[in-house]
Amino acid sequence: MPLILPKPKFMPRYLVRISDMELVKGSEVHEGYCTLSYSWNQSGEILLDEEIGKSYRIDQGKHKIIFPGKTVRKKPRGRKRISSKVKFVTFEGLIQEICKDFNIKYIWYDQMCINQNNENEKHDEMRHMHKIYGNAYCTLALVPELGTGPYKFSHTFHIWQLEGYKERFLESQWMKRMWTLAEALMSSKILVVGHNIHSWGHQLFSELAIPIFDEKFDCSVSRVLHYAHTRTSTKDYDYIFALANIFPDIMKQMTMDYNQNIQELMIQFYSLLAEKDIGILCFDTYHKYKTLLRLTSRNYTKYNNTPMQKFDLPSWTGKYGEHDKHGFHKTSFKNYTVNGRILKITCCGITNKQYDTEEISKLPSIENILPPFPQQNAHIYLGWRLVIWVQPQGSMREKPIDVGTNHYETPKPYAYKGIVERLQELAHFMSIKKTKLQWIPHNSELSVSTFAFDVLEGTLQDSGQCIVLTGIPFKDPDDSDVKYPVIKNDDPDNSGVKYPVIKKDGDYYKAIGMCHIYQDDNHFFDNFTLEEQTFEIH
Repeated sequence: MPLILPKPKFMPRYLVRISDMELVKGSEVHEGYCTLSYSWNQSGEILLDEEIGKSYRIDQGKHKIIFPGKTVRKKPRGRKRISSKVKFVTFEGLIQEICKDFNIKYIWYDQMCINQNNENEKHDEMRHMHKIYGNAYCTLALVPELGTGPYKFSHTFHIWQLEGYKERFLESQWMKRMWTLAEALMSSKILVVGHNIHSWGHQLFSELAIPIFDEKFDCSVSRVLHYAHTRTSTKDYDYIFALANIFPDIMKQMTMDYNQNIQELMIQFYSLLAEKDIGILCFDTYHKYKTLLRLTSRNYTKYNNTPMQKFDLPSWTGKYGEHDKHGFHKTSFKNYTVNGRILKITCCGITNKQYDTEEISKLPSIENILPPFPQQNAHIYLGWRLVIWVQPQGSMREKPIDVGTNHYETPKPYAYKGIVERLQELAHFMSIKKTKLQWIPHNSELSVSTFAFDVLEGTLQDSGQCIVLTGIPFKDPDDSDVKYPVIKNDDPDNSGVKYPVIKKDGDYYKAIGMCHIYQDDNHFFDNFTLEEQTFEIH
């Protein structure tokens, strides 16, 4: 019997009745429905009508359904073996069979429920995608790349034990498209359907750590952009309209028009996004993207280019970076405005002024400036760390900063490179004196900070003016309420505080990444006396 679902508050204009695959008015349906999420190229051959610039689908009815063999009772006694059977159907026939398997009576499916030849109806429906998916009982996500091999079947087998299972999922078409990301984040829950396996999305999240299936996914701006900026769409307009549906308040302020200037549409959307949440600035250099681009976007040169980079967008959108994956870092900063391409911020910051600094890179060898390594001590179990005492601009006292950790003996030559790089990064923003270097026990109770400049394209290495915006701290607002303790404890990027870094570019500044300070009390810049300035970032 079909599953009778409770009727939601919102009903789509049309639904597909599975029994006969006919359209019915949503207002005439008195029970709940499900939605479908899939990549269009799964549904047939997608062609482009160059005269009108529209895509259309040709379905040759080559979608395969396999009915597995089984043994049944044979009256009056005995058993009979029924062999497996293969059936080829249209995409609609495939949907019908899947829904019958899961006892689904009504489904919303875009190619049938939206009149593709009526632009006004199409645009109106697209504006309400968040309602359509958000009010559905669940979304069926079709990921045909997923499946088990017959040699692996057993009564105790679990799908997540398959070798390479997560990689096949990440390589799927469903994981490459912007609309499928939006549909996943708009849905209350997801049923992932492979070619011979299926699973609730939240079970995949718990086993494979695919966060977009988490039922409590935090749709913060930075976190959504982390997943969005590696996705593609057939049309550039759909890239924005799909992304905007994740933020319904922004979708209300946009015009559904495929004839408007795409560049202006891009700027409008990202401006509204920045107005909503300055978290758009919380990005740094590539980490996870290197893997994602390799798996999902084989055409990108050396896996260094995301789909976003083809658009002429301001630096503060993070088009050349990678946004915060977990969304743990938040800020309460509000003193900013957005006007088109310009993000105007008023806050304090540390500038890389021209200090009377000893040129670390010109020293004959780094070992010549290191203090003698301490004698071995039986009470020191965790090794020694090398710190440098500095007094940054605006600070009334010196503070220790870690430049080399976990040393059990005099550093080897290969370790000197890392120490030099840390000293050179710090030298851009504060005076570095070789006499201020000191070895301390790694388990010392002294509060020591560790700086990491996750900036892009090596921009700290030239003479351009860079500023750490100390007035915009991004940190976990409540460390005591840890949603994902394993993720937080295992990944140092999830602790500490992050500050945006900008660089002078003519009359404006460019956002180039973050300064990450961790392993301290998260109050490094407290009690600094720095004057506020206004920075225009483009």
